[in-house]
Amino acid sequence: MAISDSSREKLSWLLLESVLIVISILLAFWIEAWWSQRNDRIEEIEILVGLEAEFVDVKERLEYWAGINERGIRYIGQFLSGTDAATDRRPVEHTFGSASVANVFDRGGAADSLIMSGRLEKIGDRTLRAKLIKWPDWMDDIASNDLSARRFAVDHVQPYLARHGFPGIDCPEGRLVCAEEGPVPPDYMRLASDAEFRALLMFRRSWMRAAARDHRNAAEQAGEILVLIRARLDAIS
Repeated sequence: MAISDSSREKLSWLLLESVLIVISILLAFWIEAWWSQRNDRIEEIEILVGLEAEFVDVKERLEYWAGINERGIRYIGQFLSGTDAATDRRPVEHTFGSASVANVFDRGGAADSLIMSGRLEKIGDRTLRAKLIKWPDWMDDIASNDLSARRFAVDHVQPYLARHGFPGIDCPEGRLVCAEEGPVPPDYMRLASDAEFRALLMFRRSWMRAAARDHRNAAEQAGEILVLIRARLDAIS
């Protein structure tokens, strides 16, 4: 049965309309997928920029406190090796200050918040995600050791030094050592040969060595995470 020209024209239009409908549906899906990917990329960039700022700060502070502990280790070592009464009293007071004060590291919060919120999967780099998941464990170990070191310093070192006249000067806020140049006070000299105090310093030095090692290792991890963050930002920006 022959198809009339008018019927053939109607079929052509119907076919064209069907094709256009399919194309419009596919185009709508593509636009939606593109928009979703665009928003995901923007969100990932925002997350990475925040993490970069935090890890720059954390790495700097880890290196700073590692340096503080390493300097304290040197002061204690010099004091234990022998102190001359004519020596400037300031290195001795720095020894006492280093032994009696223990910092508890502020871990920051962006990485923890990211993990708790479930948004970690927004980061496309699997290696970076794996390192970020392990990061709180590094911070937990540092916090645990720092708290133990602080308890030892507060419960044992500070009371012992206070009984022997340290600190003997009311220093400005934020400083424990501010003595002028001069000979080592006799009370401080007696501590250099005091067996109990020497044992306290050795214990404290052990805590400081652990802290310096932990801070250096964590700073190295932070540096590796920063490299991955910046590489990911370059890849999606």
